Amino acid sequence: MSNVAVLDLGGGRAELRLPPGALPALTDLRAVVADAFTAPDLHCLAAYVAVDSWAERRLLHETGFARDGVLRDWLPGPDGRRAHAWVGTVLRDDPLEPPHPWPEVPELEAGGLLLRPWRDADVPRIVEGCADAESQRWLGQMPAAYTSDAARAWLQDSAERVAEGTAMNWAVVDPGDPDGPDLALGSVGWFDLTAGVDCEVGYWTHPDARGRGVARRATEAVVAHAFGTLGVRRVRAFAAVDNVASRRVIEACGFELYGIERLGAWVRDGHVDMALYDRMGSPATTA
Repeated sequence: MSNVAVLDLGGGRAELRLPPGALPALTDLRAVVADAFTAPDLHCLAAYVAVDSWAERRLLHETGFARDGVLRDWLPGPDGRRAHAWVGTVLRDDPLEPPHPWPEVPELEAGGLLLRPWRDADVPRIVEGCADAESQRWLGQMPAAYTSDAARAWLQDSAERVAEGTAMNWAVVDPGDPDGPDLALGSVGWFDLTAGVDCEVGYWTHPDARGRGVARRATEAVVAHAFGTLGVRRVRAFAAVDNVASRRVIEACGFELYGIERLGAWVRDGHVDMALYDRMGSPATTA
């Protein structure tokens, strides 16, 4: 384990550095961390890894490091560009166990469709779906010039929110389509979670997947997941008042209109009124 370095920074602080290439075993890394805390004045051990270094992040998570944030352009990159750093820390009295289970995006069946994790290979379909005129019209928070870099940034942000346990997004595919059984037809997910209380669902569809019930079936599957696995009691869904297609999907999934928020929706042309929907879980689905 000599390749794992612990650098004394003084003042009760130290930095753990993982070796490049092959990672140490979890038990070995825990032993290194435990040994570091035999120093009587060490209070906090920190680690910095690139935000997209998921193997390293998971190893540190399993060792007991808690996420403390991101430092922009903190690490030198191999191509001369700087990389953002994920920062994790473990304190002297912290257990060397994961602070919570590592979140995984499960596959879900959705009325003949499949919800699966997003992949880098999906970038072209994301660009096509998000650069589409209808997507651009109603989803004003999207970059107006939607590029491959924007899609990759969205994938990284989505993965980050999964790791934090604050959101989860799926790619929607049709395994029965002989022309493209793994082709992304759209996106669906939950976010804005208040544990044990409620969350919001949202979606978009690729233009060649519209009119096939894709958004409805995918949203129904995520709502069932929210009630059954997340254990929320209420699921929310919002759409611009004039977004008739989206409102039809929401209503077809059993949501009820409970209000209108003036200027609550951000669309490409600015802010417009937003229709507010929710759906309550039954005791059986939220048990």
